[in-house]
Amino acid sequence: MKIQMAILINLISIFILSTFSSGSLSNDSAWENITPTEKLDGWKIVCGPATYSVEAEVVTGTSVAGSPNTFLITEKSYGDFELEYEFKVDGKLDSGVQIRSEVNNGALKGCQIEIDMDKNRQRFWSAGIFEEGDRGWLCDLKENPQARAAHKFEEWNHVRVIARGALIKTWLNGVPAAGTYCGQRLEGVIGLQVHGVGSGQVEPLQVQWRDMRLRDLGRHQWLTIIEKNHRDDENPDAEKSGVEITDTSQENLLTNLKLPSGVESLRVTLDLQDSEKWRCEQGDFSFSMISPGEYQYTFPPVTVEGDPLTMGPGGIGFSPQEGETQIYLHNGPWGSGFEIIGRQSRRSTRQMYIAAALQPSPGQNMTILPPELSFWRLEALVPQIAEKAAQEVGEGPESRSDSSETIAPPERDR
Repeated sequence: MKIQMAILINLISIFILSTFSSGSLSNDSAWENITPTEKLDGWKIVCGPATYSVEAEVVTGTSVAGSPNTFLITEKSYGDFELEYEFKVDGKLDSGVQIRSEVNNGALKGCQIEIDMDKNRQRFWSAGIFEEGDRGWLCDLKENPQARAAHKFEEWNHVRVIARGALIKTWLNGVPAAGTYCGQRLEGVIGLQVHGVGSGQVEPLQVQWRDMRLRDLGRHQWLTIIEKNHRDDENPDAEKSGVEITDTSQENLLTNLKLPSGVESLRVTLDLQDSEKWRCEQGDFSFSMISPGEYQYTFPPVTVEGDPLTMGPGGIGFSPQEGETQIYLHNGPWGSGFEIIGRQSRRSTRQMYIAAALQPSPGQNMTILPPELSFWRLEALVPQIAEKAAQEVGEGPESRSDSSETIAPPERDR
């Protein structure tokens, strides 16, 4: 019976994976103009008193003295997408474009594609990735002089954003700018920010946007592979994820997994006790919780121009947590990294490496050493099943969504 179940799981996996790896665009993947209209239909102002107006398809946000950050956000929520827009901003005003964001307790939280043209500060991190209302900078332009030099002051600047699964990539005026993995929020609203100003800034400052267009690329979802130390046939979501589980025996406590091609992100939920450990290895990538509050990691080798293959960064650190902790593990051709998120975001920690050039796809064989007693869950981030595929494999309507597109990467990353 277990052999028959394994064969069925593999057949379903092959069908689902072939659906998502074809790279063909669905009917919903055409570019859509999302620039707000004069009546701001489909958009709303939240969190502050700054004003927004639209004239000749140009959106103008104007600051108000003594105001907090204000946002014009979409009423619609987006998952995976490609977004392009142009902006122009007063050199005294910070700003940005929110993606995958949410209003929480009167504040907007989520990733922001920065607008930073302050000549006095001389930072120029436009198209960097900042997490508004949460962890702060996820990827700045500190080590990207090419992107900092791409700024056009007092002119229109073009930004391109790709959000696919946990990966977010940006370009400024055609120059690769920022890249990171962020698994905490996979969907949300898009928003235009007018940054708050002090009460002494009586003269209004303005930021403008135009030519906003978006291509919907579907959505991703977390599917449970294994929970506690249960076998795959006791976790129905395992078959949807396409993960092959070959050993969960209690005798050796090693869980051997084979990830389907294209899975780059995993989510681990842990509640370790005392000196218990949890370890994951995927080729040269490894991550361990060597105690409830101490971690250790090694990233895969990376190719540096002019140098032979060298080992990527590794290290050890502390992330004091209480109770249940979520860990996001990312490993793909774009790079590697991890995020540790406790019950309170201020206790979060993360470490990312986004490759300067695309790396070969990592091996899909994975070994996990779980704790003996504590609760734990492992989930894989996969594209949501398209409606046709869901019907073919007998899934219910709760699993249906638009299919996604395979994104061709740029020639060079940072």
